[in-house]
Amino acid sequence: MTTGTRILVLSTLFILATSLVGNAAAMSIGIDWKQTPYLPESVFSGVTMTPDASMVSAGGSQILVRNWNGSMRWGGQPGFITSMSSEGDWVVTSDGITATLYNRSGQEMWSRSMGGAVRAVAVAPKAAFVVTTDEKGNWITWNRNGELLHRNKTEVAKRLAIAPAGNLIVAATENGLRYYSSTLTPLWTDPREGSLDEYIIISTDGSTILTYGGRRLSSHTPEGELNWQVDVSTAAINDVACSQDGSFIVVGSQDNAVRGLDRYGKIHWTFKTAQWPNAVGTSANGVVVAAGVNDGAVIILDHHGKEQTKKQFDLRIQPRTLAMSRDGTKVVVADQRYLYGLSLHDDSASETPDETIFVAAPLNPVPKTTEPTTLPTTVIPEVTMPEEARPTPTTTKASPSGAWALLPAATGALWLAMRGRN
Repeated sequence: MTTGTRILVLSTLFILATSLVGNAAAMSIGIDWKQTPYLPESVFSGVTMTPDASMVSAGGSQILVRNWNGSMRWGGQPGFITSMSSEGDWVVTSDGITATLYNRSGQEMWSRSMGGAVRAVAVAPKAAFVVTTDEKGNWITWNRNGELLHRNKTEVAKRLAIAPAGNLIVAATENGLRYYSSTLTPLWTDPREGSLDEYIIISTDGSTILTYGGRRLSSHTPEGELNWQVDVSTAAINDVACSQDGSFIVVGSQDNAVRGLDRYGKIHWTFKTAQWPNAVGTSANGVVVAAGVNDGAVIILDHHGKEQTKKQFDLRIQPRTLAMSRDGTKVVVADQRYLYGLSLHDDSASETPDETIFVAAPLNPVPKTTEPTTLPTTVIPEVTMPEEARPTPTTTKASPSGAWALLPAATGALWLAMRGRN
């Protein structure tokens, strides 16, 4: 091989390698908006988001409901016990013995009292019915007009969830897991003793019901059959999320780990974090995973538990305050001060985040009208962002392993060719 030929081959290989590396996708996290609570001392909790990211709901000492672009924004009522319908059009919340239903514009549709302090609430898709339970074991379902549908006196519920089809109510009680129909007819009772269940997740397709408490994660069918039950961590579980069909499950726990499981409860990977992962989320297909960590980091992982990018905030991420859109491109997350709307990008472009406080809903019921009421706007004060939250996103380039893997092979082929020539 002549010197000129060798130079040509080496140049070609170099150009090929740099081209492949240059085309490798880079992922970044941009801040679309940054939401301040209405009251300075308030802290967000219990964040949920519709699959298409059109509506976001956050509970806590006061609820916040907003759409992604911020054109609709309301809240202010206590929201430690609250639930948003899957399509984002209805929110039910409780304060003391009273449960209240709001539409997506923040109008109070009705307010009803229970026999004791409300312990749990849930709203079915399209507000087909609302279920409320209190500390005395009273269960009531209401229609969207506030008319009583069904009543039952049973065990006190700690948590409630309604299946996407609206035909099943799942409750975590002091004595274990319970299933009820939409008419509050008991369907199934967990016969096992020593239940640890505190939280409930129902897959979007309704095929899998996940419950967790302590270190234990359980999977049931809609008929109550136990698929499996395992202690997935060495310390308490903080949050769980699953794909649309329940085939992929992500767990964040207090042993500083995020874990990826399959539908059979088998752990496929473990990603170690600097501190506790307090909140986790995943896309509908399980390809994108997000974790919010106690040290303020939001970490994006792929389906195999490999870190793709990271965003660092000043304050710790709150427990169970992270949700991801169906397509895995948007994340909503709360730290100890703000609620953030984040977008995942394949480049470093970013818009200036919308920094706002939300408009508090009136304390008195608003008039019932057939048309949504437009809430008054306020003059938004300027908020100084910490350096980590400024609009220029943190960019982490994905490792171009595929490109670099070609270099040894190409070099070997070149060496063999040169040896053959000699």
